[in-house]
Amino acid sequence: MNKTLPSLDDAAEELRMLAAAAAPTVHARPDLARVVLDRARRKRRGRQLRKAGAGVGGGVLVLTTLAAATVLGRADHFTVTQPSTAMESTVHVGERVVFSKKLSPARGDVILVHLTWDGRDFDSMLRVVALPGDTIGCPAGPTGRCEAVVVNGTPMAEHYLGATVTDPFPTSTVPAHMVFLLGDNRPAANDSRVIGPIGLADMTGVAVQIKDRDGQARAVPGAPAHGGPGDRDNVDPPGPVPPAGVTDAVPR
Repeated sequence: MNKTLPSLDDAAEELRMLAAAAAPTVHARPDLARVVLDRARRKRRGRQLRKAGAGVGGGVLVLTTLAAATVLGRADHFTVTQPSTAMESTVHVGERVVFSKKLSPARGDVILVHLTWDGRDFDSMLRVVALPGDTIGCPAGPTGRCEAVVVNGTPMAEHYLGATVTDPFPTSTVPAHMVFLLGDNRPAANDSRVIGPIGLADMTGVAVQIKDRDGQARAVPGAPAHGGPGDRDNVDPPGPVPPAGVTDAVPR
């Protein structure tokens, strides 16, 4: 003979009555019975999900990972689509760059920073060329051209630039808690030559991987080696493409 199971509210009320009769002098939170029942119900559901997952080859794990990935802003990595030519030919317009929120920048790293310049706010990908306390400049040689950017008295071998020429700029010291940033496409980048060193507090991520339009991943040329996210690591997808705030030629 089938019996109708009591509702959750009826069961909770019965538990409260039994508790009161057993220990009338004990003052418990009024919703304690419901909390206990809810916890038991969650445990039952958890056991059922584990059984179901065992039967479908770990499908529950996959679903859980996908659900977690939809919580934007919670992952250790995020993706940004490059809107400008400031980092050509390291990063082409329309390519996606995967950034880590956990890394500290080193010389050579490409980072994402939030900038304010000429009355506009925008995000920009630029390369860290000098760290706090470094001296940096691009002195003119006998021909009037800068042969190499000089950091702490040592010329930099920037093989990732190709045939790009860096115009001379004066030597200065990077203040504490700031970095000196240059775009790899030097004639087209609004960077620290124009807006000065950038505060580390304005950095939002360090690039670990570049993905072309076909989804093929490659390391960041000229940057320290960083492992990209694993297959099970959550990566926030790219949002709307930011305005190209660094595409115009640097004013001289």
